[in-house]
Amino acid sequence: MDDDARDRPWERRDGVVLVGKSRFSNWREYRAWRRSVDAQDDHRCGTPPPAADQVARLIPTDCDLDRNVPDPVYGPTEGDFVIPVVIHVITNATGELGDVSDERISSQMRVLNEAFAGVTGGEPTGIRFELARRDPAGEPTNGVVRHANDAWYNDTGAYWETIAWDPTRYMNVYTNTASGNFGYVQAFPATGQAGEIQDRVVVDWRVFGEDGPYGPPYDVGHVLVHEVGHYLGLYHTFQGGCGGADCAATGDLICDTPPQAVPTVECDDENGCGSPDPVDNFMNYSWETCMARFTPEQVRRMRCTLLSWRPDLGVPSDPDCWTACPGDFNADGRVDGVDLGQLINAWGVGGEEIACADFDFDGQVSGQDFGLFFQSWGSCPIDPCSDLSCDDGDECTVDYCVAGSCRHVQLEACGGPCGSPTAGSCYESHGTPGCDDQECCEEICNLDPWCCVVQWDASCRNKALSGNFPACPGP
Repeated sequence: MDDDARDRPWERRDGVVLVGKSRFSNWREYRAWRRSVDAQDDHRCGTPPPAADQVARLIPTDCDLDRNVPDPVYGPTEGDFVIPVVIHVITNATGELGDVSDERISSQMRVLNEAFAGVTGGEPTGIRFELARRDPAGEPTNGVVRHANDAWYNDTGAYWETIAWDPTRYMNVYTNTASGNFGYVQAFPATGQAGEIQDRVVVDWRVFGEDGPYGPPYDVGHVLVHEVGHYLGLYHTFQGGCGGADCAATGDLICDTPPQAVPTVECDDENGCGSPDPVDNFMNYSWETCMARFTPEQVRRMRCTLLSWRPDLGVPSDPDCWTACPGDFNADGRVDGVDLGQLINAWGVGGEEIACADFDFDGQVSGQDFGLFFQSWGSCPIDPCSDLSCDDGDECTVDYCVAGSCRHVQLEACGGPCGSPTAGSCYESHGTPGCDDQECCEEICNLDPWCCVVQWDASCRNKALSGNFPACPGP
């Protein structure tokens, strides 16, 4: 992302978004306008593809910009890694916009680790992520830094030059407006920018963690999973369309992801290349609840990237350290005396690999780790969705649970909510998706899917009343 771009959107304190001389009442209107100007524009990810000159000057590796070699040496059985993470929460100057609670940060780290551990159904990666416990000066930290700055909140001002922690040793994650995208990585690591001061992962604060204010279907926390895939060298599954005969040098460079012509909409399989699309892949654009997996070759490429392009970032670790509850070394749902015994057995200076009990990654289990361990003492939190069934029996909804609440998101492929006499008038705002005039509804939802996915609110009503949509003649 070019910090000097003149078309960078700016969100005011009242939520109005300004771009040049244009004014939009909210981000949904701005994104709908972007799509109307450029049908190829897609705010779901702003990571730029590598330029031709970047490909030409790359240093050959097994995971460079134009080829992938999934050698078994990069397999997850070849050793685990832990990546220290610092999360920079950037609000506007008053703190009214952009705040991300500690609870949402905790949920995001859990979701990220579940995805990379294969808990959701994919290939385990042998890579885990932990909030940093030591800052670059060696001082104790919780891995979260908070900033209040209008320019930085609007993803401008080269904030990384001021606040980044050493990108060779920490994965810097920033939450702000992400320039109107859900998220992005500024460049692929094989471009040579890995470890430079601008090396970063940026996520819209509204879709960060579980149950964020954006709402369904982007309230699961998989945007960060997707962007970390880019951070570790993965392309979109639809990169280069259907690709060519050599799957390791065309398309997404991954031979065990089916070729894909166009990004997935909702959770729909377009079958555009003569085979099923990888709808459940984290590197697609599917609704978050449909994302579930990385493939074995994707895992090897990420691990190759870690070794080849980010050699000082991933710290070798004892295997199988990650559990949903820090300190629960035996994964029995409690942090208790049994786990304390394991910590004591690991006491002192470690070997070549970081011990599971070495919470601050300083190469030894000491008093600092002892204190961090006791912060989790007792029963581990129970996932409020674990025993909750959200299936409403309707084949035209995607049903899932977030933070103990069920979500039922309407699939437009089933006809969607447009034209239903019970949906409410297109010229009034109401709390349900869609409206009763099918043609008016479809025309507006083509530009602003929110109106048919989440709710027909005041923004959707205003579009219908604006006179700018021929299918909406008025009440």
